[in-house]
Amino acid sequence: MARIHNRRTVSTVNRAYSSDPLERIESIAGVNSDRTRWSFSQAAAIARIEAGTDAFTIKNGEDVVRVVVHIKGGEKYLQSEREKTHPDDLIHLTVAQAAAAEAAAAPVAQTGRRTRR
Repeated sequence: MARIHNRRTVSTVNRAYSSDPLERIESIAGVNSDRTRWSFSQAAAIARIEAGTDAFTIKNGEDVVRVVVHIKGGEKYLQSEREKTHPDDLIHLTVAQAAAAEAAAAPVAQTGRRTRR
């Protein structure tokens, strides 16, 4: 297994319009430490996890939870590692949480105000 080069925090989940857990996540996205954005389809994120090149996490309050690959009926999909005790941890990343994560990552100008992008 390759060494993990990228540890990424998921701040946004783009949902597909399906109640099937295998089809509910279309893509995941977040902001790197250098404030650049990243985004991967569910298939690409699964490939990166399985290759061992990327590790994805979500923040739920003070908790940091790993995103893992789950297999059901031979199909792979993403879920949090604590899915059994906290169902839909990953899918419930809301617009408000994503906005808060982006605001925290936005650069601050000398005046103390956040700069526009």
